[in-house]
Amino acid sequence: MKKSLLSLLLVTYSFFSSAQDIPKPEFKNQPMILIDGKLSKLEVQTAEIKYKVKGLGYGGAQQEISVAGGKSPIVSPQEPTFIIWVDEGVDPESLIVLTKTDFNSKKRNIPLMKVSALAGFGARGKSMSDQFHVDFNIEKIDEGVYKITPTGPLETSMEYAFYNPENTNAQQTKIYLFGVRN
Repeated sequence: MKKSLLSLLLVTYSFFSSAQDIPKPEFKNQPMILIDGKLSKLEVQTAEIKYKVKGLGYGGAQQEISVAGGKSPIVSPQEPTFIIWVDEGVDPESLIVLTKTDFNSKKRNIPLMKVSALAGFGARGKSMSDQFHVDFNIEKIDEGVYKITPTGPLETSMEYAFYNPENTNAQQTKIYLFGVRN
């Protein structure tokens, strides 16, 4: 009786532990994509924070994160899973934002804010997050290790990026890029 109960417990434990057997990322604060049970790095670029002025300032201005290259070599499925490892007690949602990029054959941009030409008269800037940010769910899977899944399928023929919103006041920031293609 004891042997069969012990065997049942071991089988149950091995079944549930293998279901949660997600590898731990090599580096902290760097999202990685999980494909077929293996972690892969996303494209990592040092991007510039730029300000575009339109019509000598009369057309307003736009702040954006910009990186060279039109498409990422990293291709994701429409319903990807990402893993991030952060310091214990740190909320991963405060470290990363998932966003679509505005891209062409030469560069990818992440619009952050538009400022009206009337900013000198008290007008405020408008965040672009409603148009570009992608909602996601976070699930803790281990100490400091979290699974990130977008709340819905990602658009095909689109380029995406993770970035740290706390670093957008600097002139450069690291971003983690990938694309979704047919």
